[in-house]
Amino acid sequence: MTITSSQKKSASPLAGLFASSSRETMLRVFLLDPHRAYYQRQLESATGLPIRAIQREVERLTTVGLLYRRTEGNRTYYQADPDFPCYPELRGMVIKTATPLEAFRAELAVHPEVRLAFLDSHNAQALVVGKTGAMSASESLSSPVPVRWVSSESFVDALANAAPDWADVLNEGTDVLGRRDDPIWRRIEAAGYQVKKGKGVP
Repeated sequence: MTITSSQKKSASPLAGLFASSSRETMLRVFLLDPHRAYYQRQLESATGLPIRAIQREVERLTTVGLLYRRTEGNRTYYQADPDFPCYPELRGMVIKTATPLEAFRAELAVHPEVRLAFLDSHNAQALVVGKTGAMSASESLSSPVPVRWVSSESFVDALANAAPDWADVLNEGTDVLGRRDDPIWRRIEAAGYQVKKGKGVP
């Protein structure tokens, strides 16, 4: 005799594996863009979690060795440690349970050529700014929309001429990576664009 039972599924497959939904949210931030370091206020902005929950989770994740921390001035930064024994498996789990946009962001975040990325879901297009214009890997990206690659030099030149043919992406789209410390970002602001960050982007 076989007895079967069913239980209500969690909102996220990962959430059911962890005792804390806050921890699952934090893992997504760190593992979707694992090369980036974050301070607590950035994490608060990206996740919408209260600062005390963030402090608790980064402490736990640091204690087990998934994150390492460094201090610069009065700020403490946290970053995923790729040498953590379960790092590849955890990142794989996050990506497998990600939305199409999150999976796209995860690919862009570790692509060695990518500097900035913008998504205009309304007009179904994305713009990726790379170090060079030669992006042969573009065909393999799991983008939810068609991707246009542009080199950093071409992007900056178009901003200076105030007539980029991809202006709609900056006017109506969102910042996929949140790399506001990139020097090109000052050029974007100087050209008058105020691009909002995508959901979950620090």
